[in-house]
Amino acid sequence: SAENYVGIEAAGKAAGLPIEILTYTVNVDTANGRTRAAPVTLDRIAIGGVIERAVPALVAQNGQLKTNLLGMSFLNRLESWDVRGDRLRMRGTP
Repeated sequence: SAENYVGIEAAGKAAGLPIEILTYTVNVDTANGRTRAAPVTLDRIAIGGVIERAVPALVAQNGQLKTNLLGMSFLNRLESWDVRGDRLRMRGTP
């Protein structure tokens, strides 16, 4: 789902997710076509001073994405966010 943060399997392993037991049950569309991802819940995401906990996420299978994506399951929790040029500005919930 485009609404979730999508992470690369290698990054998930580095973050301590149990990669070897993930089940890739969610269909996702990427720039490279359709693939499958595993649903997980991230205990904590911190970007600068913005911290969110228990964020639903997806982990894509190896070789399906070139980078991690920050999606709406994180951004919708913020007080506000906008894109200006090549910058994403985020304002956390007070």
